[in-house]
Amino acid sequence: MSTKSKKFFLVDELVTRANESLPSELSLTERTVRYYQSNNLIGKGLKISELPEEFGSKIVQRGNQRYFTPADCTTVVDIRTALAKGASIELLGGGRTQVNEEQYLSPVLQSRSIDYSTGYSSSDHIEFSRSFQMSEIVSDYVALPEVLDAWSLQLRSDLTLNGTGARPNVDTIRELQKFVSLNFAPEQTLQSSDEYDYDDEPIIGRVRIEIELVDIAAPFSGLLVNASNAEVTPGGGASGRIWEVCGVEELSPQRADSKLPLKPGQVAFTTAGRGESRGFTGVIHAYGPRWTSPVDKESLNKGKKQVPMNGEEQTLVRTWENILTMADEYGDNRIAAPLISSGLFGYPFQDCAETTFETILRTPTRVTHVHIRTVSRRSFDQLVEARNRVLRKLDIA
Repeated sequence: MSTKSKKFFLVDELVTRANESLPSELSLTERTVRYYQSNNLIGKGLKISELPEEFGSKIVQRGNQRYFTPADCTTVVDIRTALAKGASIELLGGGRTQVNEEQYLSPVLQSRSIDYSTGYSSSDHIEFSRSFQMSEIVSDYVALPEVLDAWSLQLRSDLTLNGTGARPNVDTIRELQKFVSLNFAPEQTLQSSDEYDYDDEPIIGRVRIEIELVDIAAPFSGLLVNASNAEVTPGGGASGRIWEVCGVEELSPQRADSKLPLKPGQVAFTTAGRGESRGFTGVIHAYGPRWTSPVDKESLNKGKKQVPMNGEEQTLVRTWENILTMADEYGDNRIAAPLISSGLFGYPFQDCAETTFETILRTPTRVTHVHIRTVSRRSFDQLVEARNRVLRKLDIA
């Protein structure tokens, strides 16, 4: 068996393979890989007991060694390249901070929504062993406080206030309602998602986009979108979290090998596996574009749009069009997703957000709600700003 055809190998070969894909000035060592592991950018590798029987049974010297896959090699190359371009560990979804998983499994910690309807690798037989990975779209991780109580207040049919801590008293609620009546546009009749006729023609601009400061796998009633790799296998960040919650053993057998690898912009569907207990009705695995065009850091810092010279923008548009089409095919009008391509794939964050939102708004669809999720407060604020810019651009109230 040639070295290149091996599906599982030790860390020394991981380093050798990665360096074959990297320029000499970016060559790495085993110590580099350990550093990435200590910062939660890549997994610790697979134990012998986690390998497929046909491979593990041939190993003579059995100990605590860990094995890696070609997908791990690709991830290491992506990390090395991104760091060389100026990205930080935090931007790539890593860090040594100890995270309390429970705080990310609580209800939505904070969300801002606006209604403008009118105007990760492993074999098929192992269980994913990561306990938690932060969202790959994190740009500035800030530890979130532990939430003891969360509440939701329906001020009117199209306006919900979510919060934590003490629930507002009656007088406060009345003041809030008064404020809304004086400062918000009149309430407009909107057909509820429960009453929506899935036989209707797809409509443009009726989607409500909500930006949520919450774990990607927090409970949700609807479809979950995974920022996938081409092989539809567990990755890092938000992807690793989704595979952990839904279950590798449950999802891996559903991969349609005849249709893999995916090409950039393509999507694939699996059930939600164990994630059904959290309300997920299925998982759309979307393989978004990698940003390979030059990045002008000076203009980027000034908020100017980067020039996609290799078709990245068109591919991102096609990715979201395919996501919405698949959601329509499976009859679900609610979606929760990360900001696809904005993490290790290197798509400039603001450009990625604006293209995503504009595509969602311009694409005919029966989907009525799209929830974009992040665990980064900075990303949360940037997403809200980007959404509002798109709304103004498209003149949607």
